Amino acid sequence: MSKVVRPPFVVSVPAPDGERFAIIRPDAMVAGMFPLKPAEGMIEAMQRFMLSAPLLTEDDLRARLEEMGLAADAVADQIQRARTMRQLHESGPWSMTRITAIGFRNREGQEVVRKTDREGSSPEQRVFVLRCSVCGHEYGCDGCDIFDRLCPTCQDGSPGLST
Repeated sequence: MSKVVRPPFVVSVPAPDGERFAIIRPDAMVAGMFPLKPAEGMIEAMQRFMLSAPLLTEDDLRARLEEMGLAADAVADQIQRARTMRQLHESGPWSMTRITAIGFRNREGQEVVRKTDREGSSPEQRVFVLRCSVCGHEYGCDGCDIFDRLCPTCQDGSPGLST
């Protein structure tokens, strides 16, 4: 059986001299967190790992992701996703629970219909089914993308994920 290689994801962090980004590789994160240190939980291990990640400016991040083979539109998507996740985190721990709730409608008119058991395209994500209130199209997307998702049929959003 072949090993599943997960793509890296980007994290946005505020810094005294401006926004910085870290490229997180899921395999490196797991390797960096385990084994847990004495009296350390999963959250503390993840924080320890995140603090060890090198921080990059946006220009350096773009260059590094392009060197890794990501197309310019994929790089822009990673940066936007990182900024959205930071904003959600800063607005309180209840934000993701509210946004992934059945019936939530984002400002673009995309409504959460249901959560699936399918693994999303980003680490630790599940696929949610959204319905466009403009055209009625249903499609899948990662939970972290619900907040600012556009319909792939009538709003030029990226293609939906398999549900």
